[in-house]
Amino acid sequence: MQKRQRILCQPIDARFVRRHAISSNHPGDKVLILYHFTSAAHLHGISKFGLTVGDVVTDIDTFKGKIGVWLTTSETPEGHGLEGSMVDKSEFRLAVDVPENKLLWKWSDWARENLSLRTRILLDTGDVDRSEDFYVYFGWLPAERIMQVTSTKTGRTETDWGRERPDSLLVPGVPFGKRYEWQKRTLRNVHEVLTLMTAQPSGLAN
Repeated sequence: MQKRQRILCQPIDARFVRRHAISSNHPGDKVLILYHFTSAAHLHGISKFGLTVGDVVTDIDTFKGKIGVWLTTSETPEGHGLEGSMVDKSEFRLAVDVPENKLLWKWSDWARENLSLRTRILLDTGDVDRSEDFYVYFGWLPAERIMQVTSTKTGRTETDWGRERPDSLLVPGVPFGKRYEWQKRTLRNVHEVLTLMTAQPSGLAN
């Protein structure tokens, strides 16, 4: 069994939370501090457009789903199903002050009412074992709501986290108004990959 890499994230400083609350641009909000994990390639786009998209599958057989921002109460990225991407989506932890309104759902509660039975079973048997920590926000979280960005590799807080990097062009970011175009493109890409996989000979027939 492969040993998991140690993640160096530290809990967000409570003094930082208090300072931010005093100077918040949303003083009337009731907020919840949640985390979002992402890659270096995503940071510049997030700094421009905020957290706008995320794939929330509701029926894996018919390619149906909704758009929502994935969040968690967990301070480390293990067990979040972040593997398998061309970029390291566990590289940075964003601490986000999320408004507690009707757009915010605890994942387990929402999934119970909105996912097909087969989809729930497949997700429960996948590489995700921290689903009870998950939340989904079905709306826009502007960049100004990101309180702190921490490297999971070094444990250091990133002060200039929105700067352009060599890999920023890999993931240019999605404006909130173009999120449905992003969803259609994502679903089309997934469908094409699955079609190619199905069409390939297994090699066992020879």
